[in-house]
Amino acid sequence: MRATLSIRISAALAATFVAGAAMAAGPARPPAPAAPAASAPADAVPTVSLVGDPALVPAAASKPGAAAAPAAAPATRPAATPSRAPGRAGPSSSTPALRAGPLGEAAPRPTTDVRVQSRFAVKAKNTQVYGAAEYLSRGDFYNSPGVRVGATYYPFESLGVELNVSHYWSYLNAEAERVKSMLGLLPDSHAPSWLILAGTRYSIGYGKLMVGGLGGAIHFEPQAFVHAGMHAHDGDIGPSGDFGLGLLVFLTPKMFMRIDTAIVYERETRSGTAVGVWGTLPSIAVGGTL
Repeated sequence: MRATLSIRISAALAATFVAGAAMAAGPARPPAPAAPAASAPADAVPTVSLVGDPALVPAAASKPGAAAAPAAAPATRPAATPSRAPGRAGPSSSTPALRAGPLGEAAPRPTTDVRVQSRFAVKAKNTQVYGAAEYLSRGDFYNSPGVRVGATYYPFESLGVELNVSHYWSYLNAEAERVKSMLGLLPDSHAPSWLILAGTRYSIGYGKLMVGGLGGAIHFEPQAFVHAGMHAHDGDIGPSGDFGLGLLVFLTPKMFMRIDTAIVYERETRSGTAVGVWGTLPSIAVGGTL
């Protein structure tokens, strides 16, 4: 009796072991979806599609007799489009992107209509009139302060023609007065009285200088001039001329100041003999443009 019971228990254990081994060796079936759109065959295996999501295709090669169910069309995703901020157009794929500045916009081009400042004062086709104080020094024992009036007409901006008339109040200097008081002698030179000169004046350049405290720039022109004419000195009349450099400074577009330094040459008769006399003639003038 006991031997029969042992045989039955061993047979039950063996059957249980065989059933468990069969279950472990069998393929695992995935759980059925809750609401499948189309049921896939049980023996389908997952494959990866090159485009879209993974799809299930039937394994026809594994079981020749199995009916091949049509594979579900792979779900395709819409092509990703670059996000663009509202109101701003992105660069076109067919045209290369232009280089932009630090703020994403093209660098502004400089304006070209005000690269060179207009001339502060215009002289062309205008006439300048002026009055000047000057001093004639010839080494002739006379002090000769004087005044000058003149006018310059500019047919061109850089070139002008002018006429000057000067008058001097000459008197003996200290050395001549001492000789006169001691010996009663006077120099044989003639006291300067009148000088009339005409010539040309050329503006070498144009510039301006900012000076602190004046609230603006000083506009100026260096000039060169040459004149020729005649003199009338204490009864002696003869040819005269001068040449030199000047500085024309514009106070306003119509008002100016001018500083000239000239070398003067005059032909004068002294003790019955014509001699050449050299001298200097500095002057400072103020005037306006008509």
